[in-house]
Order: sequence, then structure tokens, then C-alpha cells
Amino acid sequence: MRKHFFKKCMLLLCPFFGQQLAAQTLTWQPGVLHENQKISFQYQPKGGDLEFSDQPKALAAVYSGSKWSTVPVQLEKKNDIWSGNYQLPDHAVFIALKFYQGDIQNPEASDNQNGKGYYHQVLNTKGQLVPGTYLAEAGLRAGIAGNLMLNSFVSPSRDQKMIDSLLQKEENISKRIPRSLLFNYLELKQLTMPASEFSLMADNLLKGELKNGKLSEQFLAQAQRYYEKLKNENGSAAVESLIFKDYPKSSTARFLAFRKNTEGKSGKDFETGAEDFLKAFPYLEWKKSPDAQSFIYYTIFRNLATQYFDGGLNEKFLGLFKDIDFKTANEIYRWNITRGQMSGRGDQKLLYKFSSTIIPYLLERQKDKSYLVDFGNDVDKAQQNADNQMDDRLFTHISLANAQGDYAAANQYFKYLSEKGSIGNADLNEMHVNILEKLNDTKAIKPVLESSVAANAVTPIMFTKLKELYKSEHGGKEDGYEQYLAGLTPSDKKNEMRAHVMANMVNYPLIPFSLENADGKMVSSKDWANQIVVIDFWATWCRPCIEAFPGMQLLVDQYAKDPKVAIYMIGTMQFGDYKTKSVKYIQDNNYRFNLLHDAVGAKGEQDQVFRSLTPLFKSSAIPRKIIIKNGLVRYSSEGYSGSPSQLRDELSTAIEILRAEK
Repeated sequence: MRKHFFKKCMLLLCPFFGQQLAAQTLTWQPGVLHENQKISFQYQPKGGDLEFSDQPKALAAVYSGSKWSTVPVQLEKKNDIWSGNYQLPDHAVFIALKFYQGDIQNPEASDNQNGKGYYHQVLNTKGQLVPGTYLAEAGLRAGIAGNLMLNSFVSPSRDQKMIDSLLQKEENISKRIPRSLLFNYLELKQLTMPASEFSLMADNLLKGELKNGKLSEQFLAQAQRYYEKLKNENGSAAVESLIFKDYPKSSTARFLAFRKNTEGKSGKDFETGAEDFLKAFPYLEWKKSPDAQSFIYYTIFRNLATQYFDGGLNEKFLGLFKDIDFKTANEIYRWNITRGQMSGRGDQKLLYKFSSTIIPYLLERQKDKSYLVDFGNDVDKAQQNADNQMDDRLFTHISLANAQGDYAAANQYFKYLSEKGSIGNADLNEMHVNILEKLNDTKAIKPVLESSVAANAVTPIMFTKLKELYKSEHGGKEDGYEQYLAGLTPSDKKNEMRAHVMANMVNYPLIPFSLENADGKMVSSKDWANQIVVIDFWATWCRPCIEAFPGMQLLVDQYAKDPKVAIYMIGTMQFGDYKTKSVKYIQDNNYRFNLLHDAVGAKGEQDQVFRSLTPLFKSSAIPRKIIIKNGLVRYSSEGYSGSPSQLRDELSTAIEILRAEK
């Protein structure tokens, strides 16, 4: 009876086991693979995750010349079998395949034979296994092939017996591990031995190779790095000596000299070390045949420039710009000149003198493609970044010239701005108008103002100036001004703004609160039932918050006579006598704001209302604008674009959308 019951259970389970055992398969043709041979394979996905895939993809990984490379392989389907072809390269010793659907970086589904992998050895033209074959397999299966993408070809295992077995087979083939494979071998061998034993063994192997002579720069560089990895200072120093002796002007020697002369050094020590490095490895010599070590000179020049600048070595500071590329020169200018201009510290006249010398260098090299490596060799993105950087540097230079009263010099640099930079910065636009006024170029002022409105980059002062010009042209009357102003903004800009606002609409319950205002009276959110209320969270220490105040003033003025709209500035996350500081700042700068002070928590943190909304914000950053209607937060946006008019339009658009709701 019991035996009969067991048979019945097995019969019931047969369909389940049948599905599990219908494993996906891969066959290779020919059955024995040789280097430099065209091969094919047939893939049967039945029973795997790709069984019902309409378009699986294949990626081949080939070990050749002691390195892995990957290449996609086109698949074709016939009778539920997917097939592909691939030309094995010279010196190939091992090939692996992975099948997947979707994007290789984040596949929707994949098949690596349940972690076992699909791979095959490749023989040489004489039909022999060659050195590297078992190293490739061990590296793939252990997950240390040197390419993270290969870790998905199998399920990596650091099983010591498996690795040791494959390395013994490798040793049998090689007899003596070839120099080209030595470091791959050591990386795997380290997984099979105690640390102390391995360090001794690795040192002996490396010493043996070093004694054999005929050492390439590449091998010496690898040996030096490997000794560092082993924390073997004597070995590392010995190899360094060989590098400086046999390859004194090589990239490896350059990198080692860079570290020796600058690593861990600052101040005068760095200055001396950097200058010694530049004498031994001149920048112009490297520039004749540049390699991937541009970062060395970028670091050297950038830090050396700051040392000269802070030390008052003006001639040395300016002398650095003679030969360096745009990327490096731009960073030196940004860190020293722009930073000094923005902070208002230091001799502004001297900054302007420096800027007048440096800006022509920057303009000359703006298209030298020095940012290319930072943008994955995307020429357009690299140049766009360079142009944006140049706009920022020109803003600094024009600001310095304007502050020094050199209006004619300032005016000539507007023509070098990009199309976006020439009219997209509200502060620069205001400065442009001021410069034109100082130069009595009245005809040019109105076009600048109108273009600024079209770009939505206008300050309150500019709006005042434009209204004055309009009235002067219309007999002192402002009839039709608002229509004229609205007509200057392109419809696509208005549509973009509306789309941006709609994307930031929310529906989040507001926890009621009462806060103290500038006069010491309490203001309760429960009293806002019939209003649309804009709140700006800000702090006296927050520069973007302060920079956004002109835009908030435009908004306040726009709705000053509208009882259905209220605007409050809530100072938050402040310290010390924050009430006095907040009120004083608002009064000293003549802002007409309704000021509130955020509530203080049990630990003295002045952020209670703001903190109550952080689940909505998912951020603790300010400035932050919200709009409240009927006890709900209906709009939320973070940051400041830099344009007062754009901020005003953003919030007024949101207000009018909420007002129009039924």
C-alpha cells in the first residue's frame, strides 16, 4: 500500500520534474574550436528564462593575448533554435557566451545555464592547448576576470579546490608561467594560499622575472603596482629604480615622479616639488605626444596656481597660462578669480588686472577639446560644457570691469558669450543695461531689455527701466504696457513654463501651524481657508535663497492688491539670534515681505514646519517654495534658476492654475 502511494506521488510530480529537467542547451560547431577560425553555435533556450523571448541577444567574451574582450553576436531563429556565427581572433584561447533580453547593463532576463556558464576552450592552429587557457577559465569562474560584465557569464565562485585544480592544469601546460600571464596567475593563486606564504611565493616569482632582464616598461609598471599591493616597500623601491634607469622619460616614470614630488605635500613643499616635476617632465614635451596622464598636469597646474596666487607671486601665476589647455586654465580662473570676485574679498582691482590677461587665453583655447575625456569623447557635449564655462568666466570678467568703471572694456566682451549666455542670465542682463547707460548707448538698451523679457531673465530694475522707456514713447502713459510686455514672451516659453508647473503640482495634507511674525504676533495657517498662500522657506546663510528675493518681491508686488493671495517668507534652519538677523536683513534691503519664523523643536532646532513637510520634499534643501490651498500643499519646487522674472512667472502660473480650479 505504501509502495503504491509512493508511485502515485511520483507520477503526479512527473510534469513538474519534466519542466525542470528540460534544460537549455548550447552546441558548438565544429566541436573542437581553433584560433582564427569561423565558428557557429546553436542555442536551445527551452526550460530557461529566455524560452519565450522573441528576440534574445548574445554576447561573446573572448580571452586573447592575456586580455578579455566582449562583442555582441547576431542571432537568427530556425525551428525554435537560435544560431550565431563568430570569427575567433588570432591567439584566442577561450570563449564564453551569455544570452539575454533587453539592455546588457540591466537585462530583463538572461541565461547563463543556471550559473554554470556557456564556455569552450580554443586550441591553436596545431590543435594544442596553449598557456592562458585554464587561467581564463579560472578567472571567469572565480569572478576576477578584470571585467565586471563577465561576472554574469557564470555564477562566480571562490572555491579554492576548483581554482587550484585549474591553476595546476595551467602550470602543466606552461611549465613556467609566461611573463604576460604572470599577474593574472598571481591574482588567482592568492585565493588558494595563506597570505604569508603567498607573499613570499609572489616575491620569488617577481624577482626571478626581474633577474631575467629584457623587461618592458609595461611589465615593470605592473610589477611596481603589484609590490605596492603586497605592501612590499623594498620590492616596490627596487622596481622603481629600474623604471627610472631604463625608462626615465616614460609615462610610468612620469606618474611615479608626480606622486613622489607632490603626494601629501602642501604649501611651499608642494610648490617646490611641483616645480621640480615640471623641470623633469615639461608640459610641452608631454603635449607633443599626449597620453592618458593629462590629469597629472591638471593637478600640478591647478594647485601650483593657487600657491602662486595666495603667495602673491603674480608673474609666476600669470605665466602658467601661456601654454596650458582651456580646461586647466578655466579651473584656475574659477578657483582664484571667480571665487575672489564672488566673495568680494581681496584686491578687486588686481583681480580685474589678472582677468584682463587671462580671458584672451581662454577665448583662444575655448575649442581645444580639452574636456573631451570628461564626456566620453562626445564632441558636442564637451564643447557645450566648454561654452558654458566660458560664459561663466566672461560673467566674472564683465562684473569686474563694471565694478572698476571700465565700461567700454566690459561692453566689448558681450559678443563672446554663447547665444544662451548672452541673454539667459538676469544679473548679467541688468549689468549690460547699466553698462550701456554709462556709455550713453541709449539705442541698444531697449533691444537688450526686450530680449531679456523673451528669455525670461529680467530683474526688477530692468522691468522698471522697460516701463520707463515704454512711457517715454507713449506720451508718459502706460496704457497697453502689460499687453506689450506679454507679447514679448514667445508662446513656446509660456507652454514650457506651464508644463514645468504642472509637473510640480502635488496634493499633500498640511499639518496646521502657528508662527511668530516680524512684529512678534502669531499667524495661524487655519486663517488661510479662503486664500491661496505662497510660502518661501529660506535662511540668512542660504545664498540661493537670498538671490531669489528679487523674484519674490516681483511676486509680492504683482499680488499686493489681491486679498485672495498671500505670500509669506518663513526663515528656517537658522542659528543664534535668528529673529533679529532675519528682520534686519529684510529691512536693510528694503524688501516688503511678510516674514515668519519657523518654530523651534525640543533640541533647539528651528525647523519644525519645514521638517513636517520633508516626507513631501524628500530633501532638506532650501530654497523651497510651496503653495497652499484649502489646507493642502498643492505646489512644491526646490532651488532657484537665477532669474527673478522666471521665478515670478513660475509661481504666478501656479497660482492662476489653482485659482482656476473649481
